[in-house]
Amino acid sequence: MDKRSSRIGKGRRGGLALIVECAVDEGKPSVRSKTYWNKDRGGADPFEIPKRVASGIEACQSSMHEDGAVAHPLRYIWMYITEAGLRQDGEHPQSEDLLGLDGWLNVIDESASLGAEWMVVYVGASLSQVPYIWEVCAWAQGVHGLRVGLHLTSNCLSEDDIERLSRLDPEKTYLVADKAHLASLRFLESKGIRLCEANVRATERDTYCTKPEEMACVGADGRLFSCGLVLGDERYAMGNYRDRSLHDVNSDDSLPHAVPDTSAFPPSGCDACPPLMAMHALDKEAP
Repeated sequence: MDKRSSRIGKGRRGGLALIVECAVDEGKPSVRSKTYWNKDRGGADPFEIPKRVASGIEACQSSMHEDGAVAHPLRYIWMYITEAGLRQDGEHPQSEDLLGLDGWLNVIDESASLGAEWMVVYVGASLSQVPYIWEVCAWAQGVHGLRVGLHLTSNCLSEDDIERLSRLDPEKTYLVADKAHLASLRFLESKGIRLCEANVRATERDTYCTKPEEMACVGADGRLFSCGLVLGDERYAMGNYRDRSLHDVNSDDSLPHAVPDTSAFPPSGCDACPPLMAMHALDKEAP
């Protein structure tokens, strides 16, 4: 390790700056696990300052609703961090329109301040195609204590992917994969990496679904939709995260916070649905 660097993430609203140190190995940022810091840094927690700031933000948020507006409870974040599956018409945004690292960290910060506890991140066929995915996960876990599911649509994992997965909090990390790939990924469990089946059963799928009421679903370009099932469908568009806070979106009852007829969409569109993944994970952990 040859030097240290600090990343400064500025909240999009309020001008608050959160600072976290990241180790740098050979010029490349390397997110370190809590075990690393406890062992080599005398027990120091690199997320201590952000945690205190986040706690203060959450306390402030709980007392900010002076207008009497009551937001839908927010418990889940569904993040489509790659361009794949962004638009139903197959058109993808330009790279400069994508949120990027700071944008995703802002999404996590605001979602956590509104009560989010679980996060599912769609990464497509390869974890390696999103170089900052590890910093996103480490921030969600280290600062806000979120449980994180990484939705991988293949069984392709590099040695580096496995090593980086093992650095995350094992109690709060799940590799979400299709049932067809689970058998070939079972070896990860011996390394402490938890698996979660992405496929949603017919009995778990509500025809009239209100799960979006407690969820923020964010596309790669910051556009907000009711959920991943209807991602890219303009009938379920809820604005753009760059223009409107999640609190405002969540409080606006004129927006589509439900999907009246899920049968009109392919069943696979519900795969990796965060509330259902939380249920899958908790059922698996139950004694």
